[in-house]
Amino acid sequence: MSVRGPHRSRGAAGSPLAEGWRERLAVRVAGKAVLVTGAASGIGAAVARHLARSGAHVAALDRKPCLDVPAKLCLTVDIADPEAVAVAVAKASRAFGTIDAVVNNAAVTDLDHHLVRDLPLETWEAVFRVNVRGSLVVTKAVLPAMLRRRAGNVVFVTSSLGLPRGGVKGDAVYSASKAAVEMLSWVLAQESHEEGVNVNTVYPSVKVDTGFFAHLGADERAALARPTLLDEAAAFLVGLPPGTVTGESVSQQAWDHEPGYAERLAARAEAGAGEPAGGSAP
Repeated sequence: MSVRGPHRSRGAAGSPLAEGWRERLAVRVAGKAVLVTGAASGIGAAVARHLARSGAHVAALDRKPCLDVPAKLCLTVDIADPEAVAVAVAKASRAFGTIDAVVNNAAVTDLDHHLVRDLPLETWEAVFRVNVRGSLVVTKAVLPAMLRRRAGNVVFVTSSLGLPRGGVKGDAVYSASKAAVEMLSWVLAQESHEEGVNVNTVYPSVKVDTGFFAHLGADERAALARPTLLDEAAAFLVGLPPGTVTGESVSQQAWDHEPGYAERLAARAEAGAGEPAGGSAP
């Protein structure tokens, strides 16, 4: 196993395509204990449902009640509050025995789409509090046990707006926050690879029908992608064997449309599954 740079998995060479990997993925996800943040709606709710249908034990975290998510635990928590998160993680750990993976999905945005010149500092701080601080707080709460076990998967949901030159006019704060999470993931992958903990991101490349676009008319929203678009890629990252694929930034567009992209990642995961955790240095 080696740590690879963000966005380098496209066209990755190496192992032959892993025939039947989707069936094996379902087996790997079943029985996993997974925290999903921002799970009351949108992408988080979709991922939580998909994981639960796949047999995972899901703890859904959100500042709003997770009323429609078939999770084992639905915990109302401010993910930027370390004490509240510690309590929630302790509850989930007691219920499941361990936490195998976390999907850091919770995010907010600047719904007014300010230009930088007009961007209130309060808006900047509010977005970074959830998107960056919240992701860090939750990750720090689950990481020590993963490092001790030498197994675990940390997944961050980011955005194509957070990629180099990906930001667009009116979305500076959201783009900057997701770029920060991309770099947080990359550094954490380097720091954790010797203990076998995989750290990766996954991002949509299109507009998704979430609360971010509630201001649009019904016809415009109908043209947006469904919140389920990250389900399979997120489940793949949740089910990775220890010390296999880490430091990746997985593109939903490539996953869905680039021939061989998902299969090559699956082949890498399965080829490395029998190696000792840690492998080669980055």
